[in-house]
Amino acid sequence: MRETKRSPRATRNDRGFSLIEVMVSIVILTIGLLSLAQMMVLSTNANSLSGRMTSCSALAKEQLERLKAAPFFSAPATLTRNPLLLAGGDVNATVAGYSQFYDVDGQPSAQGAGILEVRWQITDQVTALPLQMIRIQMRCLPAAGMQDQFAVIGEARFTTLRTANVG
Repeated sequence: MRETKRSPRATRNDRGFSLIEVMVSIVILTIGLLSLAQMMVLSTNANSLSGRMTSCSALAKEQLERLKAAPFFSAPATLTRNPLLLAGGDVNATVAGYSQFYDVDGQPSAQGAGILEVRWQITDQVTALPLQMIRIQMRCLPAAGMQDQFAVIGEARFTTLRTANVG
C-alpha cells in the first residue's frame, strides 16, 4: 500500500486552535454569561415582588377576618354597634383606628417603623330588609417611604359585605 502525504496546510490545522479562535470563543462565552447575569437580576426582582404581594394579601385577609369575626353589636339588646365596625376610614389615606402598619416580619409596628400598611374603610349600606349591612374595603400597600419601582403592583385589595339581623 501506498502512503499518502498530507499537505502542509492540513498538518497545520491539526495542531489545535489558533489564538483568534480562542478569543472569539471567550467573547461569545462572556456575552452568554452577561445575559445570564441579567436574567438573575430580573428573577430576584420578580421574587421580591411575589413575596411582597403574598405578604400584602395575607395581612389584608387577616385584618378582614378579624373584622368579620368581631361581634356586630357590642350591646345586642340596644343594637349598639361594635366600635370596631363603625363607619369610617379610607383605603386611600391613613386614618387613625382604620389602619395598621407591619414590620418586615409581619408584626404590627408604629407608623414610621412599618414597611407595609393595611387600610380599611367601613361604610353603611342601605337595605330594605330588617337588617343592618356594612361594606368593608381593605387595602394593603407599601408604607410611605417604602415605594420603589414595584410598589404600584405590590398591593392587595379586598371587599366584603357584613350583615346583622335587627328584626
